[in-house]
Amino acid sequence: MFIRKLFRKGHESYREKGEKLLAAGRVAEARSLFQDALESLPSDCPGREAVETQLRERIALAGNRLAELNLEEARHALKSGEIVKAEEHLNLALDLAEDVTIREKAEKILAATSGDEPHEHGIHAGAGCSGCHGTSCQPGESATFSSHGLIDSDRFELLVRPLPGDLPERYLDLGKEFAEGYLAADAGDTATARAVYEDLLSRGENDILRYEVALLDHRAGDMERCERQLRRALELNDANPLCNLVLVQLLGENGRFAEAIPHLQGMVERNILPEQAEMYLGDIHHAQGDNPRAIEHYSRLLSGQYKREAAERLAGVLVECGRNDEAEFVAKQYLKGCC
Repeated sequence: MFIRKLFRKGHESYREKGEKLLAAGRVAEARSLFQDALESLPSDCPGREAVETQLRERIALAGNRLAELNLEEARHALKSGEIVKAEEHLNLALDLAEDVTIREKAEKILAATSGDEPHEHGIHAGAGCSGCHGTSCQPGESATFSSHGLIDSDRFELLVRPLPGDLPERYLDLGKEFAEGYLAADAGDTATARAVYEDLLSRGENDILRYEVALLDHRAGDMERCERQLRRALELNDANPLCNLVLVQLLGENGRFAEAIPHLQGMVERNILPEQAEMYLGDIHHAQGDNPRAIEHYSRLLSGQYKREAAERLAGVLVECGRNDEAEFVAKQYLKGCC
């Protein structure tokens, strides 16, 4: 479930943080946290094999999303005649991708740029389809942007491109200083990031700066200041999807469901990350013991991009309600393997 405390120690904390970052489009950070969760998984964890499989699937999902982003950047580079830059992005895609289709696309483009036949690349050669990795499959070494020689501006763009709506362009328009702060935060250097953001805020505030400072406050454990920053960001731009999402997460973490529910309903009505909002509504109603409403919200997501996550939750709630036949149908329909 998403709505839990963030600062518990152990694999669950890493996974929950990873899920939230993945939902917010911060895919590289999410992948790293899923890897941390896998590494910290205790040997005596109940249902360890199933949990390990789920974590490997999340690592693969995040890796595939990053690989697709690198494919897109490689195509842009080729159009501009930047062959070396394109090859860097293609090699990154091959390092990150578990999905055979993505790998084949990268191999073909790389072969076309070099004039060679497609070749096996790195440790993922021969990998199976995305999301179907048994516990014996070992994930590859985590590829970092800097290790492949990408300059900071490219790395910054790769990190912000997956953000929802018009946020990628807005982040890119904030300039070099902001990018330096953002990259510092991504690397864990929160002191440098905070100094950069505060300096920029002294010259004029905007919702993105307030949101990024809120994330630093959250990381530091100052929830009251985090909430103030988020609410100020929403005063500046009430349509910022990340500000809305993180605020309801914060409310949920502290059990303030009565405040979170109407905010989430408003997000659905205003088409602000409606699927994520539906998921959180289902999680909150489940946490409150209102299984019929949880089932209603999860069911609405079975035709969208989060259908697998929704189906996992829905099947679990149906089992709790003793509706085992329905839970089995959901599992067969939406959770069957692809290999």
